[in-house]
Amino acid sequence: MKISTKKLVLTAVWAAVGYVLTPIFRIPGWAAPMQHLINVSGVVILGPVYGFLCSTLLTVMKLVLMGEDLFSIPGGLIGAFLAAVMFYKTKNIYWTAAGEIFGTGILGAMCSYPLSAFYYGNPGISLFTYIPAFLISTCFGSVCALILLKFMAKSGLLSKLQEEAK
Repeated sequence: MKISTKKLVLTAVWAAVGYVLTPIFRIPGWAAPMQHLINVSGVVILGPVYGFLCSTLLTVMKLVLMGEDLFSIPGGLIGAFLAAVMFYKTKNIYWTAAGEIFGTGILGAMCSYPLSAFYYGNPGISLFTYIPAFLISTCFGSVCALILLKFMAKSGLLSKLQEEAK
């Protein structure tokens, strides 16, 4: 795989947009929907590999620079990975958003159980405790991404950005 400087810059810029938007559009300690907007739109604009790289970069920036808790890892990366796989297989933005929603809302939430139970010391917590919060956050962010991508497609910006990211 050839590494493109332009694609790396677009990846970093898209992650930076997510980093700036995250503290503005969030419910502290509960939901960060901009991560999911960046996950879905990043995969569609940058492609599956660089879109997932963008999500990883955003997650690391949030952990290191914002002091987010470790729930950002299953909450941000599992859905991004599934969104990337769905986009790679279908090239359909709706299936991409569905991958993000299922990956984060169900799988990411369930993967947060051992983190909460053992690392944070919450032994009475259930495997399904985080599903409602994760689903609300990822549904909101994914719907926002779909709206953004539709407007970008209608204006011709989406195809221009996808072409630039090739």
